[in-house]
Amino acid sequence: MYRITLENGFILDSLELNGNNFISNDVVSDDIFNNNLNSVEISDGENAHIYNDMILVANRVYNGQSWFILAEKTPEQKEKELLETTITDLQLALVEMYETILSGGM
Repeated sequence: MYRITLENGFILDSLELNGNNFISNDVVSDDIFNNNLNSVEISDGENAHIYNDMILVANRVYNGQSWFILAEKTPEQKEKELLETTITDLQLALVEMYETILSGGM
């Protein structure tokens, strides 16, 4: 049985593994994973490994069980996120500059 401890300490316990799908006998909401996958510990009962920067790839309910897949972000995904953050920061800076100019603050 597998055990997953999310960044905020929330524990998903008694999980089975089928391929790359973790299977929970309880329905697991996607919300549990939101902003909670920067540091994840996965234990098989004997060994534990800490993963960083994970994503929820899929979460499906079959026969009352949640089947979900977690994976580490690829370098390309991390680069895309950084670029999106940089663009957003630049957009906010431009908006502030235009507002200052329009209000006669310069």
